[in-house]
Amino acid sequence: MIKYSSVVLLCSDIAVSKQFYQELFNLPVELDIGGLVTFAGGISLWEKKDALYLLYPGADSITNPEKPAQELYFETDEIEKFATVLADKKVRLLHEIQVTPWNQRTIRFFDPDGNLIEMGESMDHVVRQMAKEGLTPEKISEKTWMPIEFITMVLQQ
Repeated sequence: MIKYSSVVLLCSDIAVSKQFYQELFNLPVELDIGGLVTFAGGISLWEKKDALYLLYPGADSITNPEKPAQELYFETDEIEKFATVLADKKVRLLHEIQVTPWNQRTIRFFDPDGNLIEMGESMDHVVRQMAKEGLTPEKISEKTWMPIEFITMVLQQ
């Protein structure tokens, strides 16, 4: 199953952007891990400097129209199956499945107009997989950057 999750906007200053969206739209924060903020309603903010090395290794900026400054974000817990669909359809990839520093597997690709799309495993899935491997909630929190409260909630479901 694929689930639309959010639009991800890349921001020059995450604190300024977070304040802007909170004050202007009164959006409650669902997750704040510093360089990434997710609001209720499907808007996420990601610090450009943090995103840059993952999206465009070796680049010093994201200003080229060939390098979109936003992405649509979807989730699936069947990422290998989804990657096969992309390959079968000959969809242009930014990168194959890769593991992020927070241990989520993702694949990024472009739509026909060059808009960037990310498909990632849900963090719930990542947490459950790590628990199946025998990691403690504290170790999972350390490896995923997710708050211990989130880890505990996922493991109690």
